[in-house]
Amino acid sequence: MKLSKSVLAGSLATAGIVLGAIAPAVTAQAATGTGDQAADGSVTYNKDGVDVGKLGSGKLAIAYAGDAEGQEGKATAESNANVTVQSGLLTLDAVPDFGFANAAEGTTVALDNNDTNGNPATDSQGKGVLTVTESRAKEPGFTLGASITKFANVDDSTDTKAYTLNLKPTELKNDKGESIATGATALNTKDMSITGGATGTADNLIDLEGGTYNAGPINASFTADDKNAFLDLTDPSSTGSDKNGVKSYNATITWTLTSQPVVAAG
Repeated sequence: MKLSKSVLAGSLATAGIVLGAIAPAVTAQAATGTGDQAADGSVTYNKDGVDVGKLGSGKLAIAYAGDAEGQEGKATAESNANVTVQSGLLTLDAVPDFGFANAAEGTTVALDNNDTNGNPATDSQGKGVLTVTESRAKEPGFTLGASITKFANVDDSTDTKAYTLNLKPTELKNDKGESIATGATALNTKDMSITGGATGTADNLIDLEGGTYNAGPINASFTADDKNAFLDLTDPSSTGSDKNGVKSYNATITWTLTSQPVVAAG
């Protein structure tokens, strides 16, 4: 699935640019070894080294020590490290999917998985992580809200349900699993309940004030192991069904990241 990266700047004064990948030019991989492999599969020592090309497809970089004293075996290979650096921006990097598997009308069920039920028309990655990256000076604050459509029957779009998604408070952490809080008290998401098809502004899941958190990645995890996501399958307008069977329903969640403006000095 495609990854949506919504870039939000606090004001024209703070709008930044995303820098290109900060990494050296990638050269053609050429692994080397000191083992010279013959057509019959035998290997002998080669003090000058053997260029075996790119690793894989049976190509071996052999660190082969010869029989004579001082014939040290060596092998080399190259790999790549890369990163994209941003500055002066607030970005929405990843949003979670919620799969509730089998459930009964009128009950509340816990999250079962982070699958998308085969629906590709979303901006998610089929995972249970919510990630915002903060790279603005002095971390001026932001909110992240969410709203949800009604759950529609995948076989009959006129059959919809106003079920309610409940997300319980979850600690906000960086990529090392540490608290993002600048103080001693951890910062959490809010206890949020959003009902399918409800009108009005999105409910805020995250509401951080300037100076209370550290810059960098800000993550909230919503997986079955976290036990923090539930679906209430109560729809007051539903008349139920007098037929036995199974129906599959999908809803779309819209996440809205809103930047607090940076106050210019002077």
